[in-house]
Amino acid sequence: MKTNHVKVALERGEISWGSWLGLPSALVARLTARAGFDWLMVDMEHSPINFTMMCEIVGVIADANGPAPFVRVPSNTVENIKRVLDSGAWGILCPMVNSVAEAEMIVSACKYPPEGTRSIGGMYAPLSFEATRPEYMSRANQDIVVAVQIESRAGLENVDKILAVPGVDMAFIGPNDLHASLGMTPTFESNEPVFIEAVETIKAAAARNKVAMGILCSNGAAAHQKAQEGFHFIGITSDNSALLYGLAQNLKAARGE
Repeated sequence: MKTNHVKVALERGEISWGSWLGLPSALVARLTARAGFDWLMVDMEHSPINFTMMCEIVGVIADANGPAPFVRVPSNTVENIKRVLDSGAWGILCPMVNSVAEAEMIVSACKYPPEGTRSIGGMYAPLSFEATRPEYMSRANQDIVVAVQIESRAGLENVDKILAVPGVDMAFIGPNDLHASLGMTPTFESNEPVFIEAVETIKAAAARNKVAMGILCSNGAAAHQKAQEGFHFIGITSDNSALLYGLAQNLKAARGE
């Protein structure tokens, strides 16, 4: 059975680099999986990717034997979490986690009994780890990464209690929504004192609870800076952004601009 190298890196306090996938295309995922990232996040919250396409993309990533396939669920329900994990995701990202009860439900849905209430079924999860069903079930609880997004006032207010829930592996900052929730213009990076204070509050809570820190950035330079600031799970770019940027840059070069 494959080892979740991202989970191992997070437990060691090491940095893992990744990219977002929002295009509903297994072909794009196949190419991106060869770029050298440690993980790829299939985004079901803010993209047209449905469950069938998600399952295909996760399989393509897993079969590339490089990056770990992660998925952000469209919303935090037992059904969504179960279907994503049964599709073979090595880690799950849950948006807008605002309370202890939500965090407890998420962890329970991710763990097989007796640690949780995840039901048993599906063929693709063991395939993703190149494991038999018994092998997968014996290690899934320890190998799956459970990440919660802190991106609202409510999440910020309850962050210490949320991150203290056993089984939560990572606090992931959603910078756009956190800015908006705090009354500022949504953006990936800023020097707004209120936003910086919020980030430091989350980082301090993560440190107290021995939880890894994750964030999505606008580009590689910003991602490099976040690594210096103590983040461990860092999103560098997205397939959408890389496509648009690459096309625009080549067009400028052709025009001599």
